[in-house]
Amino acid sequence: MAGTVEVDVWAAELELELVLGRVAGLFGRVDLRWRMRDYVRGLLGPVTRKNGWQLAEYAGHRTPEGFYQRRISPEHEIPLE
Repeated sequence: MAGTVEVDVWAAELELELVLGRVAGLFGRVDLRWRMRDYVRGLLGPVTRKNGWQLAEYAGHRTPEGFYQRRISPEHEIPLE
C-alpha cells in the first residue's frame, strides 16, 4: 500500500532504549530519566499535537508539569565534535 511504512516495533523500542541509556547519565535522578523517556516516546509516538498536555496525557501523567524546563545544564552539555 502506497504511503505506509512497516516498522519493526520491537527493534525500534530496543534502539530507543539504547539511545536513552546513553544520555541517562545527564539526568541526576531516576524520575527525571523516566520523564525524559516518556517525553521522547511521546514525540516519536502517534500524538497529533506535540504540546506538553498532549505528551503528558499520552505518557499517562496527570499534568505536563514534569515536561517543562527540561534543559541540560551547561556542565552537562554534549560536545558536537
